[in-house]
Amino acid sequence: MTQRVLDVSALPHVPADSRALIWWGNLGMMAIEGTMFAMTLATFLYFRVSNLDWPPATVPKPDLTWPTINLILLILSAIPAVLADRAAVRDDHAMVRLGIALCVVVGIVFLAIRTVNMMNIGYKWSDHAFGSIVWVVVGLHTFHTIAATGETGILFIHSLVRPLTRKRLLDVRCGAVYWYFLVITWIPFYFLIYIQPWMHRKGM
Repeated sequence: MTQRVLDVSALPHVPADSRALIWWGNLGMMAIEGTMFAMTLATFLYFRVSNLDWPPATVPKPDLTWPTINLILLILSAIPAVLADRAAVRDDHAMVRLGIALCVVVGIVFLAIRTVNMMNIGYKWSDHAFGSIVWVVVGLHTFHTIAATGETGILFIHSLVRPLTRKRLLDVRCGAVYWYFLVITWIPFYFLIYIQPWMHRKGM
């Protein structure tokens, strides 16, 4: 009797796509963190419709130059993230390294500009409700940016000293998806924090 045998030795042990459990774990984490950002956004909008003077008249008009540059920089950082993501699919190690290196550089520059912005924003978290929600939102997004930049930096260093295995390429792809999340979550808060104070206040 002949026994049928299927040779699966050529199949990848760790698929670098949605078949991997870590891919879904990454999406689940973003769903949880996205809910947190949605709650802060809802809080922001609740304050907006519940207060005649919002933001408070004591809040200085923010300088838009560097926050806008930072927003554009963050949006453009999605390009090297996409390049690294697509390169991981093609198993193009050189492009993977280039893409994640650019993400790390942009992340560091973004954090430096944000630090200067917050040092000169003109109010503290304890001054009023607007200050509290602004500092909470910026703090949350900053911690996420530090985490994403740090993780991507570790991946880049690892890629220089160790071979880029399928498992590491999967990490690169998950990191790129998380980077998209980082970009998308900041856009509405940019408008609420930096554009809204320039708009006509209710009751005035």
